[in-house]
Amino acid sequence: MKNLFSKFKAFSLWLKDIIFRRETITLILITAFFVFIFGVFSKVPEGAAEVEVASAEAASSLTKILENPVNAPYKILTFILTSISESVRMARVASFMYLLATSYALFYVLNHWHKTQTAILVSAAFATNSIVLAIGRLGAPLISVFSWYVFAGLLLWQLHTRSNKIIPFVTLAMLGALLYTPGVLWFCLVVGIVYWNRIRRLFKHVKLAAILYGAFVGLVLVIPLILGFIRNPETINTWLLLPQEFVWDDIWRSALAVPSAFLYRMPEAPLINVGRLPVFDVASGVLFLVGLNAYRAKFRLDRTRIMIGIALVGILIGALGQTIIAVVLLLPFAYSIIAAGIEFLLDEWQRVFPKNPFARSFGTVLLTVAVAFSAYYHLTRFLVVWPQTPETKAVYTEPRRLD
Repeated sequence: MKNLFSKFKAFSLWLKDIIFRRETITLILITAFFVFIFGVFSKVPEGAAEVEVASAEAASSLTKILENPVNAPYKILTFILTSISESVRMARVASFMYLLATSYALFYVLNHWHKTQTAILVSAAFATNSIVLAIGRLGAPLISVFSWYVFAGLLLWQLHTRSNKIIPFVTLAMLGALLYTPGVLWFCLVVGIVYWNRIRRLFKHVKLAAILYGAFVGLVLVIPLILGFIRNPETINTWLLLPQEFVWDDIWRSALAVPSAFLYRMPEAPLINVGRLPVFDVASGVLFLVGLNAYRAKFRLDRTRIMIGIALVGILIGALGQTIIAVVLLLPFAYSIIAAGIEFLLDEWQRVFPKNPFARSFGTVLLTVAVAFSAYYHLTRFLVVWPQTPETKAVYTEPRRLD
């Protein structure tokens, strides 16, 4: 009996050692991640939308991608995934990968600007927002405009890294890939205006060979885009996020619809939203307004000027009739303002209670609970409410299997 107990104890210790190894935990998390993507996320809602089927068709071969190379990185990823399994669900996985990259970029950027706890809270709030989840689940390249923020994170990485070869090379090469994203010209224009006399600072410590190789790769990557514009000049409007036609009388109303979508009500978009519910819930909306107030004292910061420029670009794009795209491209930047709101409230709370550890901790707990309730609301809205609305069911009527 004693020998049996010793063997059981040894087995328990061995099992505990195996389970709590970093590799085992990583494997469990990766398995749970893929189960969630393929078992839950990509199945919401039932059926596929026409835009998803059309997007998969446009990425069904390299020839079709070259015919219209706008959003080529997204299309190539979709082409690879749908080659594995001819289903709209695989195209949705491509969008989810963009969402993961954006969420990580948001955390990386906010971790440089604010405390780590703020970066974690805001990244979690962003990744669980119902509109963000619906965009990340939509098997269409609407999410590609998130690439603006991903590249902003890459520029920040380049600015703060000590690498003088690999990261500068990757940054310049990725710029070539970014140029396939609709509206990227406006993003580059904003960054260029803010940094016009300091661009050399980004690469002052970089070896010339890395700059030349990176620039060469970037130029090679952009050649298919230029050839696509020559073959089909109409794609330039899509690339610039300009509508084929717009009504002058609706400009002001459309422009106001962009900020209104975050706090008051969105335009009807059953592909990604429930009715006309706004992007933010009450807690997120309040933190956003607090963040705007906090940024009033930070006007001289480069990031403030970039976000003002991006906001103006978004409102302009919305005024021309592309309201939904304008709202989507502003989402990561809007959550950056929420981070400023959280940081401002935490700083003020700690200023009021500088020596009381219980009170200081209570402020952090309060904001964490607010973010948790926000996440619960949005997950319920995305997983339960949105798939059951008649408007959503009306647009997701196509079979998920691609012919």
